[in-house]
Amino acid sequence: MWSFGQAPPEFQTLFPEGRHSDWVVHVPESERHELEFPLLQWRPVYPVRSTELADRSVVYFGAPREALKLIAERGERITTPLPPDQERRAAVRVRIECPSRYQTPKQAGSGYTIDMSSTGIAFTTETLLTRDAHVTLRVTWPVRLEGDVPVEFHAAGKLARSEPMKAAMQMDSVSFSIGR
Repeated sequence: MWSFGQAPPEFQTLFPEGRHSDWVVHVPESERHELEFPLLQWRPVYPVRSTELADRSVVYFGAPREALKLIAERGERITTPLPPDQERRAAVRVRIECPSRYQTPKQAGSGYTIDMSSTGIAFTTETLLTRDAHVTLRVTWPVRLEGDVPVEFHAAGKLARSEPMKAAMQMDSVSFSIGR
């Protein structure tokens, strides 16, 4: 498995929409039966596509960054923007309230997400966080895998705003894992 940017160029060209946070896997024909389900199980959470090659091996492509689009289709978009002089968001936000845990170099705590876009996420905090601090956020994702398996969303980035009991981060990287 490679991050999109590390994948061989011939695989990158199969998925021109790929970005750094996406992944690519090449599976030989002999291993398809064993590996296809673990890769395709992520489809309820984010898009996973595949292309069969001439040798009957398959290249799989996953786009975790697209997970929010699937949530947006089911969720409530936030349509009331801030006044023009206060709106700093570059992407459409979606209301999403999920349990979360955050960590900065000096603080850690738990709360809930408030809203999210493809570039940022707002969440509640237990204390005032330091603006511009690096933060990691783990969110219990509202979509589960087949068999009721929980999913956890991971984001890392920098705090863009901080106020008592609330913060917003710009996401530099995102990923998903099987939750607890």
